Amino acid sequence: MRAELEALLEFHRAMRVYYAERPQATLPPDVAAVRLALLEEELQEYREALAAGDLVEIADALTDLLYVLLGTMISHGLQEVAEDLFAEVHRSNMTKLGPDGQVVYREDGKVLKPPTFEPPDLRRVLRAHGVEVP
Repeated sequence: MRAELEALLEFHRAMRVYYAERPQATLPPDVAAVRLALLEEELQEYREALAAGDLVEIADALTDLLYVLLGTMISHGLQEVAEDLFAEVHRSNMTKLGPDGQVVYREDGKVLKPPTFEPPDLRRVLRAHGVEVP
């Protein structure tokens, strides 16, 4: 993910698109509006490509979503902590495997959390990177 985040920083710098040097919760209102609109636009493109069964357009929409999502992460200044945040969420998600090695699914196919589920400790990850969070 490091190479992808560096590519996004290169894009933001070249295009003079807003990004933060350090993690921050807030964005300028116009930046927040653009980030949300871009994410919604690419998600809608994925919906349409999925409905059409068009693999090329699905690939395009998902790649654009990833590009916009990583760009939004650097807008919040999370580029130096993104990989560790992802690793912590992955660690947590793997605890959804029950102690008996079984997975419990909801009717729609979502994996449910067993009693042994451990939520991600993103506060710890952020603090480990020197970010002050309450």
